[in-house]
Amino acid sequence: MLKIIEEKPEYYHDAELCIQRSFWNVYMPGCEEHYLVHRMRNEKEFVRELSLIALDNNHVVGAIYGSTATYNTEKILTFGPLGVDPDSQKQNIGSTLVKEFISRAKKRGYKAIIITGIPSYYPRFGFKSCFDLNIIMSDGSQFDALMGLELSKGFFTDNPGIFTEAQIFFNLDRKEVEKFN
Repeated sequence: MLKIIEEKPEYYHDAELCIQRSFWNVYMPGCEEHYLVHRMRNEKEFVRELSLIALDNNHVVGAIYGSTATYNTEKILTFGPLGVDPDSQKQNIGSTLVKEFISRAKKRGYKAIIITGIPSYYPRFGFKSCFDLNIIMSDGSQFDALMGLELSKGFFTDNPGIFTEAQIFFNLDRKEVEKFN
């Protein structure tokens, strides 16, 4: 039976392995997402209570990691990586994690979530294109994978603007990743 809980230190290693398995050789040879997770837990933008794991018989089969970002001058949420172990995919684990993340974010009073993700996957949860919401990255770019979800009605409509992610998401040192592997 699937159980969603806040990630705890005793699951860190297994969660990192789950993320590594879910991203291995998907976007590049190897991956760096598991190292990103390892590092982001120590960053001020990391949101521990919104970093969730999916357990099946006490085995980590999925994970989603929350962090804060800014939209114009307001603190909002982002998440990533979101990963499901390849042996457990196509069982709605990723969807369950996203829905739980959104539910908990609303309860905590966050106004919006902005992500970079697969454009064909996230609209089912209410995410809309940055082009439709007038969201621009801090470098001035817009692209299909940049999407937002209002948790407070009218947040984007009343606030076209600039999204800035935490610095942890940029420029992971490839040598550090290799050493971590």
